[in-house]
Amino acid sequence: MKTKIYLLLITLISISSVSCMKNRDNIYEGADVVEFVPITATVKKGTVALPGTSVATIQLVGHQKTVDTEIMYEIGTASTGVSGTHFTLSGTIGKAIIPANSSAVTITVTAIPANIATGTRTVVLNLIGNASIGASANYKTFTLTITQ
Repeated sequence: MKTKIYLLLITLISISSVSCMKNRDNIYEGADVVEFVPITATVKKGTVALPGTSVATIQLVGHQKTVDTEIMYEIGTASTGVSGTHFTLSGTIGKAIIPANSSAVTITVTAIPANIATGTRTVVLNLIGNASIGASANYKTFTLTITQ
């Protein structure tokens, strides 16, 4: 008898707890945007044999696409490093492809140590997006500092 009462009590508590909860569907309803994660990083220039590298991830905030999605970015004018002289970028410069059914793509920034004799260099990447996906207002810029 006690077992039945305990089961009834547990059932009533469970039902009352669930009935008080709001609808908790995790459905994103905002506009699709892309953002950098992280937005800042620092890397040592390394050596010719083992140059310093850093990864900037472009993350899709919103609905995954069923086709590859091309996202545009640019090297910002605030960069003190020069592409091809102080650093290289993976893939096609200015374009990153988020694969179908995915939410992110990475860009690898590799220092060219022989050309960074003194001081530091910064690499600034600015997201542009595409015709249907904009850049996040707060996370559209990635800044990498390459140090000695």
